[in-house]
Amino acid sequence: MNIKRHFLIFLSACSLLLSGAARAEFDPEALKIHGFITQGFFYTDHNNVYGESSDQGSLDFRELAINTSYRFTPRLRGAVQLMSRRAGEVDDGTPQIDYALLDYRFSDAVDNQFGVRFGRLKIPFGFYNETRDVAFTRPTIMLPQSLYFDQARDLELSVDGGIFYSYVEVPGGRLDIDLLYGIPQKDRNVEYAYLGFDATGSFDDSEGYMARAIYNDDSGAYRIGATLAEYKLGYKPAGGPGFPLDFFEFDAGDMILNLALLSAQYNAEKWSLTAEYMQHDIDWSEMGGLFTPRPESTIESFYIQGQYRLSQEWDLVLRYDELLLDKNDPDGIANSAIFPKPAHAFYSKDWTFGVGWAPTQDWLIRAEYHRVEGTGWLPEQDNPGPAAAQRKNWNIYALQATYRF
Repeated sequence: MNIKRHFLIFLSACSLLLSGAARAEFDPEALKIHGFITQGFFYTDHNNVYGESSDQGSLDFRELAINTSYRFTPRLRGAVQLMSRRAGEVDDGTPQIDYALLDYRFSDAVDNQFGVRFGRLKIPFGFYNETRDVAFTRPTIMLPQSLYFDQARDLELSVDGGIFYSYVEVPGGRLDIDLLYGIPQKDRNVEYAYLGFDATGSFDDSEGYMARAIYNDDSGAYRIGATLAEYKLGYKPAGGPGFPLDFFEFDAGDMILNLALLSAQYNAEKWSLTAEYMQHDIDWSEMGGLFTPRPESTIESFYIQGQYRLSQEWDLVLRYDELLLDKNDPDGIANSAIFPKPAHAFYSKDWTFGVGWAPTQDWLIRAEYHRVEGTGWLPEQDNPGPAAAQRKNWNIYALQATYRF
């Protein structure tokens, strides 16, 4: 989708909000406009992330967003965000609609709230997905790539559809429930993430279901959650029905993704401990082609993260993050014998140490170091050429500054 079309969509959505506001006797106090600007720098000793980082470092990571929301009535709210994201060869900075929604709350009681949202919606996945692009809401520059996979960001980020949500008081705390149905976003990055390259055909028809429940205890110390989802992405070959297929083409059919995610967090006055574990089943059996020897696979991933708040301005983060592209082949040797990639391309193990400084309410500066073994989540787009050229052990040094308004 080109820039002009995105801009027109954004203006149309804003017009709808403002026209609705006018009909409801416009209240300037109910209109909110915010945004943020993020610039990152990445240097790697081997391999590339967010541009050609292994040369002299890369500044090809930036996020710019502007959003507006308006409360038409005490129960009806609208919101739109336009975002430009540059991330090396994965995202080229083309503005796009991150979300554009109407939110109607049927009940606003203190102990029982529920409502629906329609439009382009952020996906309620785990603890961080809905706000993953806002640097102030994530504990590190890079979220754990084993779960919050930047290479397939659009697929994870939003859907066009509807969500039913509720906040219900239960013994000792509150239960948040989200039920989603929609059409996920798809681009060539999804092909790189799930097929390993930019296929000659493309994913066309698709649908997704998701359910998430999070328990929050009254003290705010504990959060425990579970997410279940199923996506069906329909693949359409480039040549159409009857077109002869080669090794790198696939039959028309659905790629089916199922995932189960468990999340837990403990918060004390000075520190927080967070962990999430996911199993992600992939079924390529209808597509055949390259995946005929391995029509199904299960990705297994987890991270455990500690955050210590030195003061209101400073914090430290330590995290271990692990991704196995096939849980039955943790060292990648079996998959390497089938596919033309080295064994370390089928897993990643990442130790992260980071420090954050928020000198004011509107500024955030972070620095972090990653010691990585394996290239399981390394973006192919930033690393053209044979996978064997990618180094097994490598380091990432990153800096990031964010301003919000």
